[in-house]
Amino acid sequence: MSWFLVVPADVSGAELVLRGEEAHHLSRVRRHREGEIVEVVDGAGQWYEVRIEALERELVRCRVLATEKDRGESRVRLTLAAALVKGQRFDFLVEKATELGVARLVPLLCERGVVRSGSEHKPVRWEKLARAGLKQCGRSRLPTIAAPASLAEVVRAGAAAGGRVLLAAPGGGDSLRGSMGAEPAAELVLAVGPEGGFTAAEVELARGDGARVFTWGNRVLRSETAGMVLAALVLHEAEYILERGKT
Repeated sequence: MSWFLVVPADVSGAELVLRGEEAHHLSRVRRHREGEIVEVVDGAGQWYEVRIEALERELVRCRVLATEKDRGESRVRLTLAAALVKGQRFDFLVEKATELGVARLVPLLCERGVVRSGSEHKPVRWEKLARAGLKQCGRSRLPTIAAPASLAEVVRAGAAAGGRVLLAAPGGGDSLRGSMGAEPAAELVLAVGPEGGFTAAEVELARGDGARVFTWGNRVLRSETAGMVLAALVLHEAEYILERGKT
């Protein structure tokens, strides 16, 4: 099952209109018919259950039956700052990070990274992939994809915004659970480096700016694999801490 994506301006009261590619996908690809009920999200936090009222040439008119705010969203806002890599590997990370629930993605420029200038920055393509991931997993908010930034910029911005900054560094540091701490945090920043890891200078600079350094073991993962695995673990741990804090 997949959801459809509507432009927020195309929802007016109980009327919802799908246009362009979304209308084509609903009627020509998925072959839905009038009277059927489908699910729609707007990428800004709203989920809709709608009934198809009319299939027209360039659009689909629907009647809103039910709504829900932040359907499929985590209570934890996670920024994933992941080393920018060449080709389709970062594309893959964008889509999967969206499916996992990452709220913001920052392409990270690292000293040991293969890409250091932001030349692989592809905002249009990444937004398209994020939209696909959103519809696949049923989230209601489209993640923000920022411009490439250095580790120092990411750590300082995260600390200034009051977030808890976590830095993944194989072979040195606390455990992930230990670095998360006992107190819940709804704003988190996770920094994941290239396959060669962050340099000692990068780690010390980040630590000096308030980042909490953790390790997950001795295995070396590809950068995009580490980004996905660690984002899932951080979200799981953070939601557990928040839930425990309610008791």
